[in-house]
Formats: sequence, C-alpha cells, structure tokens
Amino acid sequence: MHDLTWTVEHIRRAEQPLLESQTEPDQLMRRAAAAVAQAARDMRLDIAGRAGKILVLAGPGGNGGDGLYAGAELAEQGEEVDAYLTAGSAHEPALETFRRAGGTVLDAMPESPWDYALAIDAITGIGGTAGLREELAEVVEFTEFPLTRVLSVDVPSGIDADTGDGADLHVSADATVTFGGWRRAHALNPACGSQLLADINVGEQTLSGALAELSEEALLGETLLLYASRAVSPDEEWSLPLTYMQAARTYSVAPDAYDDKYSGGVVGIRAGNKQYPGAALLAVAGALYATPSMVRYVGPQAAEVVRAHPEVVVTQKLEEAGKVQAWVFGPGAGTDKAAARELAWVLRQEVPVLIDADGITLLAGHPDLLEQAAHREHPTVLTPHDGEFTRLRQVALVPAGIRFQETLDLAAAIGCTILRKGRCTLVASPLDDDVAYAIDAGHSWAATPGSGDVLAGLAGARMARVAASFGENPEFVHTEVDESLNHSANIHAVAAALAADTAFGYAPTPASRIAAYIREATAILTQR
Repeated sequence: MHDLTWTVEHIRRAEQPLLESQTEPDQLMRRAAAAVAQAARDMRLDIAGRAGKILVLAGPGGNGGDGLYAGAELAEQGEEVDAYLTAGSAHEPALETFRRAGGTVLDAMPESPWDYALAIDAITGIGGTAGLREELAEVVEFTEFPLTRVLSVDVPSGIDADTGDGADLHVSADATVTFGGWRRAHALNPACGSQLLADINVGEQTLSGALAELSEEALLGETLLLYASRAVSPDEEWSLPLTYMQAARTYSVAPDAYDDKYSGGVVGIRAGNKQYPGAALLAVAGALYATPSMVRYVGPQAAEVVRAHPEVVVTQKLEEAGKVQAWVFGPGAGTDKAAARELAWVLRQEVPVLIDADGITLLAGHPDLLEQAAHREHPTVLTPHDGEFTRLRQVALVPAGIRFQETLDLAAAIGCTILRKGRCTLVASPLDDDVAYAIDAGHSWAATPGSGDVLAGLAGARMARVAASFGENPEFVHTEVDESLNHSANIHAVAAALAADTAFGYAPTPASRIAAYIREATAILTQR
C-alpha cells in the first residue's frame, strides 16, 4: 500500500469546510486533541516502568491548542501534566481548559527532564518552516533526554511539513500523530519517529473525506505527488483511532503451473573483482534468495560464487552468459577501461539494466556511457546512495534542492529511474516527472557495508521477472519495473530488521545475513 501524502496547502483547503461547519468553538481542534491524548496514553503504557509527569510544549498557534486540549484531557484522567508556553502565550480557550482540568502552567522550562516521562511537542505544527529559532535551543535539548519520550503533533517542530527539511534545530520525535492524511514530512524525515494517523470530523464531515475530494485535482498534476510507505512497523501497540504507516504489499513471485527455471525471469550479474570479491557473493545472494528462476554470474569470482551458491550458473565473459531478462552491473566491478567496455556492452542489451556502485562511478566519469544509458528503450535503473547521487547530479547539471525534488529532476534529466538509497529510499522515474515514491525503512540496520550489493541483486531479480512477464510491451515494463523497485526496497528493509533481531533484542547485522532473510521478508510482505 502506497499512501498519497499532502501539502500544507491541501490540508488547509480540506480543513476549511470542516471549520465552517463547527457547531461549537474549537470543535475540530478538540477532535485532534483527543487523538493526541490517545497516542500519549499508549506511549505511557509502553513506558509504564518509568514514573514521571507529562510536559506539553505549547506554541502560540493551533498546534499549541491541540497540545493543551490534549493535556487537559490527560489531566482529567489523573495524569500529572505541566505546560510550558514557548512563546509566552497560547491559544486562550485551550489554555483556560488546561488550567481548569488541573494542569500546571510553568513560568520557565523545567531545570531537569528527569521528572518527565513524556513530552508533547506542540510548538509549531505544519505552519512551521525548517529549523527553529535559536532561543528554543533549550527546549529542543530537553526533548533529547533519552529517558523522556517525545510525541509530536502534526510534524516535529522545526521540520518543514512539505519538504521534510529540518535545518540544524528541530525536535526528533519517538512518534508523531497527524490528522486526516499524511504530510510529506512523514515520508521524508525519520525525525517523525512512528508515523500515526487519526481521522477527525465535524458531524459527518471527515478530514480524510475532504482530502479525498481534492485527490482527483491533485492527481491531475496540480502539484508534485509523493507516495509513502513504511517497511517495518513500529514496535508499539497503538489504539484506535490511531493507525500507522504500513509497507506496500508485495506481489508474489511464486512459480505458475507451467513455469520453469527460465520462464520466471533470469537475471545476469556482473559484480566483484580481486579487490572486492565479496561484492559478487552478496549481489548474487540477493538475487538468489529473491527469485525461483535462474541466476547467472559473470566475472572473475566465478569459482567463489559457485562454491558458495552451487545453484548459480557462472562464466567469465559477458558474451558467454546466455539469455538473461535483466542485468545487474556494478558492485565491485571496477572502474577501469575494461569495466567501462563491459558496462557499454550491458547497456546495449535489450533488457532492463540496473547499475550500482562502480557502475554509477563509471557513468559519472564517462559522458558517453551516461548518454547511452539515457537513450535506451528498455528501463535503466540507477541505485546511488547520497554521495553517488551528488556526483551524478553535478555531472547532469541538476541543481541541488529538496531531496525528493532533485531526485525527480535527475531522473528526468538523464532518462533513468533513480532508486536513491537511505533510511528513506526514494524512487523516481523519467516517465512521470511529478511522481515519486518514498519508502521509510523504519530503522537503519541496513546501513552496513555490502547491504547495497544485496539490494542490487534483489532488485535485479525482480526486474527480470517483470521483463519475463511483460517483455512484449516495453512501456508497460517500465511501469512495472518502477513498482518492483518499491517492492524491493521494502523487502530489503524488512530483511535487514529480521537479520538484526536476536533473542536478546536488536544488534548489528552483516550484509550476508540480510541476504539470508530475503525469503522471510518476501513472505511477510506478500501476505500483508
């Protein structure tokens, strides 16, 4: 499931008819506050062993009102709740309600966070820009205390809701609760923590319904579209009406009744050299555990590969590989003239091609290869991390900017699909320069050497299956390849989480272990 995210402008427009339909003051705000209070109660249950008060950090606007109304509800239920007004003032009706409920308004920030188990960040909300003013540094420092959990309202304060940018001074939340629909920041910035969504209403009118009425307009190209998913769900249990961002369901790669080892998508992999033999083994493992079909390996590690994986068909030369339906080129393949010639050969093949690592370095350093990649009929996928992305962007003369916007711009500029790796992975296609996909891994255990090699093999195998199924229609192959990349990123993230999980809790995991869990991750996401 990919969920459409919304801009601040869309949220404001969708809220307006609900605000106009209110039958009592702050009716919509109180609905939002009830969801905030529920999230706070769930978080308190999760940290039941840590005694302490709740602190509401309330700004002067509607976001502060949400926090104060939520604080009032919690106080009425017996919680000890304090509030600090970060601007010296707050939404007056909410503030008065908070005081009547028994909440305490502090004249200054608490000297120590030890007394507080939970902080509700209601400072700026979706109207804020990236970065907070310097005088709030003390407040942000308070929220960074490791034993005090942080619940943000709408978006963490200091995070731009439309871009996900956070500048230097912003709140990092353990969870963020929002209303009606996801904001872009929830897909783009891990500072949001566990992304929670609750619908709010006035009578029979719901904010989600109002946003749905805008979706047709949005989908007609009024604005850039960003779709979101989260691979690994939060560990906490959340009560209704709270829901959390989920992973996209992965299509099955189970063989059909008449499939054989060739028909389900044969992937060819050129990876590894004498200096980096492990890259070959990891890329092959990623592919092998992702497909029931044949995996072919080409390169100097042929003997090592077949020793580790006897199922793989190996050869030394590309020309001798036999028929494949997608190629993976790059992990540890080298950047010398011989490697450049090999990449040129791969790009001439009339099948989807995925280029990673050394292959990206070759593209950045050889304009002729980049030009060749840009004009292929079949899909060309590049999988850079942020550093590799920057080199490509500079070569293509694409200006730096918002992370998802510059990713879209680069895909359009070089005619290749971009899978930009990170905690938040982005997928952007040259076929649709106003649509991007964001996959929040939900963790960072995949930030380990060789993990990208595993992802390259995994994604290449699933691309081969697409080509085997839809190879007669190149345009449809492009669309389906882009979708397969979303699936691959989700599978890789889930596999990394499974690999890091031990009987005693989470611990660092090597890339080889991530590859070994691709099967389990695929099964989980296929059944979701």
